[in-house]
Amino acid sequence: METYAPEDFNGAKLLGVFDSGSSAWHELRADGLGGSEIGTILGLNPYESALSLHLKKTGQIPTPELDSFAVWRGSAYEAPLLDYFAKLHPELELFTTGTYQDKTLPYLHANPDALARNRNTGEWFVVEVKTARSYWDVIPPHYEAQVLHYMDILGIKNAYLIGDVGSTWYEATLTYDGFRASVQRDRATEFWAGVVNGIQPDWDGSSATYEAVRQLHPEIEDDEVEIDGGHQLVLAHQAYEAALQELNKQKSQVLALMGKAKYAYVEHDGERFRIASRQAKGKGTPFLVIAKGKA
Repeated sequence: METYAPEDFNGAKLLGVFDSGSSAWHELRADGLGGSEIGTILGLNPYESALSLHLKKTGQIPTPELDSFAVWRGSAYEAPLLDYFAKLHPELELFTTGTYQDKTLPYLHANPDALARNRNTGEWFVVEVKTARSYWDVIPPHYEAQVLHYMDILGIKNAYLIGDVGSTWYEATLTYDGFRASVQRDRATEFWAGVVNGIQPDWDGSSATYEAVRQLHPEIEDDEVEIDGGHQLVLAHQAYEAALQELNKQKSQVLALMGKAKYAYVEHDGERFRIASRQAKGKGTPFLVIAKGKA
């Protein structure tokens, strides 16, 4: 596939063409905000929080190198998935591209997986590739924010989100939304000002924040500190223990009522909603999985 990376793309400035995961690529990511980080700033990323991202951007904790099968699969599948997309859309020319800098906010960067140009109209499209083990009925919101971020910086009005989702070909189109893009810009500006000035985002209840804070002080000294308002921790833990007991009670009752059935459901206003399923690993004892959705 050819590369199309002009010095200027609708006002956006080319920063370079980098191999994903290279040292130059990592350095550039550290000095700005890319599309995959916009969903985190907005609180949409289930795997990272705004506070954990802030700690990484300010150098307070290291940014781990992503080395997993899921990451490898996403990288390895990208080229063949783009080839398949090209076969489905002969009206489009497909290109790899570089990393671009926003024309007004230089810390905002865009590096889409590919760009497509309509052979007849000349219209440009962002193309983003994803792989996922489970199928989605709706585009995950942090991916939607990522693609909108690319469209906003590059001045492109439409995009394709494609990929292997749950071992099924997935293809969706997205259209530029100026209001949402302006909201994302405002939130990104606020976040980056916090990075520059050392002002961290608000605390949140995510596991990502807790895991990030664990890394701040890996050493343990024989000392103690007074925590003003620390009783809130004890109260929260007590509430958690009580909630956990109630949850286990409800799970036990539902599991008993299900008998040998695989699924349990409730009806509300004439609609059926699946609330749980019995599952087992191999020949192990069945356990309850709580779920939401129509049966």
